[in-house]
Amino acid sequence: MEMRKRFLDEIETDQSFQLLFDHLPGVLFFAKDLEGRLLAANRALLDLYGYKDEKDFWGVTDFELLPRSLAEKFRQDDLHVVESGKPMLEIVEVFISRHGIPAWFLTNKIPIFSKDGKTIGVMGTIQNYDQQRELLPPDSDISPALNFIGANFNREIPIPGLAEKCGLSIRQFERKFKEHLKTPPQQYIIKMRVHAACDELRSSKKQISDIATELGFYDQAAFSRQFKKHMGMTPMYYRKEYR
Repeated sequence: MEMRKRFLDEIETDQSFQLLFDHLPGVLFFAKDLEGRLLAANRALLDLYGYKDEKDFWGVTDFELLPRSLAEKFRQDDLHVVESGKPMLEIVEVFISRHGIPAWFLTNKIPIFSKDGKTIGVMGTIQNYDQQRELLPPDSDISPALNFIGANFNREIPIPGLAEKCGLSIRQFERKFKEHLKTPPQQYIIKMRVHAACDELRSSKKQISDIATELGFYDQAAFSRQFKKHMGMTPMYYRKEYR
């Protein structure tokens, strides 16, 4: 332990560890101060938000990059990490590119401490959520359920039926699903529907009520509620902003 402490104490304080993340495919890196200002990031995160010059990025907050309700959610998580001094790991959340294309990511956040032990910010990594599915072996216990959801997510899908397809009890299925995909099966289905809705809202002239029905939502109100929960804006606002 003493050897490790000496090593860490000798590291140059401006060592740019974030540069390592430029060479890890699919990994985004960020660090923020107590005010939520981004002060470190790798090239992939800059590209996600459309910043060519990193100097223009430093000091920007989530409120300048994302819809307000999403930014508020991220800020709440940051403050929780700062105030508790404990990490938040494997958070499934959505990011929106500058073209309005949503993507689901798996986020890990940990507090940044100063040498005198005070919390001075938050840093973390963000990875593409779809890679979680790709890491599953083809013969995984839950593969039959994932294949069925992929082909039928716009229909009512009872969880007991998915468990039966996998030869598992409902409890076993839900536990294994959340273990591998970091989210309950019903939420996974809703995420797929919302993602598909974004495509329809950007590319078609269909009525929002028709999109809601086609994607398996009970009605337009239920669709709008879930869409805003995950995307941080109403379907109508999303269509106006990104079509």
